[in-house]
Amino acid sequence: MAAVGELKLQLQNDIKAIDPANESARSWLSQQQVSPEVSYFVSLALEELVTNCIKYGYDDTNEHIIDVLLSLTDKTLTMIVVDDGHEFDPLLAPGPDLNLPIEDRPIGGLGIHLLRQMADDITYERRENQNRLTLTKQIS
Repeated sequence: MAAVGELKLQLQNDIKAIDPANESARSWLSQQQVSPEVSYFVSLALEELVTNCIKYGYDDTNEHIIDVLLSLTDKTLTMIVVDDGHEFDPLLAPGPDLNLPIEDRPIGGLGIHLLRQMADDITYERRENQNRLTLTKQIS
């Protein structure tokens, strides 16, 4: 299928970069007339994946760029997140124990769990010292 459209975002490894990127993504998705569910999925993925990369991906204070590519075909949204942080495959991260009372659960892991539940497919690869996470979601 041919791409209907795409949006390329480059974020600095700074938490302040997330809100403007999310706003750009929301605006683009609105122009593409995707459902609020798909827009929420992208927003959650951007917030979760970029935050994790910024907080845990780097040992230095240098500027790093996190690339995000959103593309749409007539039936599928694809989101690719590429960073040069530490190798991290979120698909291998243990899921949260949802049977524990909330006050007894360790912090973290819920965002990745939600993305796993919401995405139709997620793949990870480490290539040329970069993490590459690809998420897909059916839109119709």
